[in-house]
Amino acid sequence: MRIGIDVRALSTASGRRGVGTYIRSLTAALAQEVRGTSDSIILFDNGSGDSLPQLDKVTRVKLMRPRRGITLWDQVAWPPTLAARRVDVFHSPFYAVPRVTPPRCRVVQTVHDLTPLKLPDAVSPRQRKLFRFNFQLARTAHRLIVPSEATRTDVISLLGVPSERIIVIPEAADITPADVVQADARIPQVLRRLRIGRAYLLHTGGHDAVKNLPRLLSAFTALIQQGRDLELVIAGEHGPGTSDVIQRASILGVLDRVRLPGFVPREDLIPLYRGALALVYPSRAEGFGLPVVEAMTCGLPVVASRAGPLPEVGGDACLYVDAASAAEMTQAVSKILDAGGLAADLARKGRARAAQFTWRETARRTLAVYREVAA
Repeated sequence: MRIGIDVRALSTASGRRGVGTYIRSLTAALAQEVRGTSDSIILFDNGSGDSLPQLDKVTRVKLMRPRRGITLWDQVAWPPTLAARRVDVFHSPFYAVPRVTPPRCRVVQTVHDLTPLKLPDAVSPRQRKLFRFNFQLARTAHRLIVPSEATRTDVISLLGVPSERIIVIPEAADITPADVVQADARIPQVLRRLRIGRAYLLHTGGHDAVKNLPRLLSAFTALIQQGRDLELVIAGEHGPGTSDVIQRASILGVLDRVRLPGFVPREDLIPLYRGALALVYPSRAEGFGLPVVEAMTCGLPVVASRAGPLPEVGGDACLYVDAASAAEMTQAVSKILDAGGLAADLARKGRARAAQFTWRETARRTLAVYREVAA
């Protein structure tokens, strides 16, 4: 079986977020799974694959056209490209599903979430149109992979895809026990560089409307008003929503205690998790919630919203709040800070919960999907 995977998203902003983690971790784990078999992997990129390590049984093909797949190019150029490489299964881990493929080629697409359809205010009108077009194209794939049962339900109800064509395969944190040990020694250095001078709460992800940062800032303000000497670190790439975050923090009078370091590379992100008091993740919608798993892997207590799959992912290892209630967020964080032993109990449960998610298992189950559709 010849497996083709589109990795162009690595060269976009998405490559520095959960989609990038998914592509890098899945391809590396798949390369391990196909060792000793007659299967092989072809990565289609536009230079974006340079961030991937050299892998056995993996060939790279550089495409000369669009960085990502929301273009007409994908409908025109994929069929001859896949035919020339004799691809048996083509996997799109982001978008870019071709409507037409060579007769022998089967298509698998990962749908990480349907947030633009569930929360249309979270994207621009142009983005809504593009997302809607590509989500409709997803219906033509032979199999859809989703990271959670909640997303599976969304795909059935919003796209009308038959349940038997949807496979739930959870994702995982790209953090090992050795990473955690090495990170601990770097905490002081990272905090100095990011100018974090107090005990802090952490949020990771973008600054877009989905992440519910105005309510997070309101909850943080209430904690400060209680007399707590804290900072709030909102890690994630700056974008159109960043100015709104700054303005809101300024209005609330907490701007001097809010840190916006922008994109934090993996080598600094793990120490940032390890040094925090808690991850506060009140997202309005998610497809999986990778930051929750990353935090649990690092032994960091988590306060998360009840939105979508977050309770499904966190199990009994997190405290859950209504995404619309800043007061509930304040109360949950206060419990972690004040209740003796609660933080340690959540950390212990979180590590055990996170250990259930591994990229090896994700790759094994993904490979099984490839073999099923290729049979």
